[in-house]
Amino acid sequence: MERFGFKVDKLFKRLKILKIRGIIFDKDGTLFDIQRSWSEWANVFVTKFSKKHNLDTTKLAEAINFDLTSCKFLRESIFVHGSVDEVVDAISRLFPQITKKAIHSGLFENSSDAKQVPLTDLHKLFSSLNTMTFGLVTNDSENNAINHLKQHNLTQFFDMIIGYDSGFGAKPESGQLEAFLRKTNLLPQEVLMIGDSIYDLVAANKIDMPCLGVLSGTANENDLRAHTPFLIESIDTLEEWLNKTFLEI
Repeated sequence: MERFGFKVDKLFKRLKILKIRGIIFDKDGTLFDIQRSWSEWANVFVTKFSKKHNLDTTKLAEAINFDLTSCKFLRESIFVHGSVDEVVDAISRLFPQITKKAIHSGLFENSSDAKQVPLTDLHKLFSSLNTMTFGLVTNDSENNAINHLKQHNLTQFFDMIIGYDSGFGAKPESGQLEAFLRKTNLLPQEVLMIGDSIYDLVAANKIDMPCLGVLSGTANENDLRAHTPFLIESIDTLEEWLNKTFLEI
């Protein structure tokens, strides 16, 4: 069988043997709209931080690949797919006079309060998949992830919520995913990783975990196709995709 230009016989055979029993979700760009949830916060951060430290506002925006004119993150934005440490490093390279501690503090000012905009009715989606075990892995902080889920009363759906600072590393390394497997006693082939960035898919590929790319972030189809044969527009169609895919196998 060949889809999206990939030979996926081996992957399908693996999925035939083991039923998908768990799903790991990325947060930003997968569950929540990255632009609508974070653009206003980013605009305020760039304006306030540059004023506080007497920095060039345009250069600071460029450091996180944020377009001030459209008030949107660009496709290659380190803020979208990178870890907090990578964002801090990107800013520090342009402004070495500012301590990394000050940059880190600025990034987290009010970030847990950023109003999150779900990409679909998440209560309905998670309830319809209630036989699955859910995890959330993000390159945001664990505290931010919990607070963002709490905004929509979603924490109860997750067996494990993991951030870059939870002690398991950050994507594209696979430590966060492996921590979920240990917690749930599931095998990699029994879990589906869903994310909108290359980092999500690379992390899954490192441990032979099936992964599904969603085109609701800033990455485009070609970006994601290089790492998975499975793509959908957004998790709005996830349940339909799961039923169709596994009925076809």
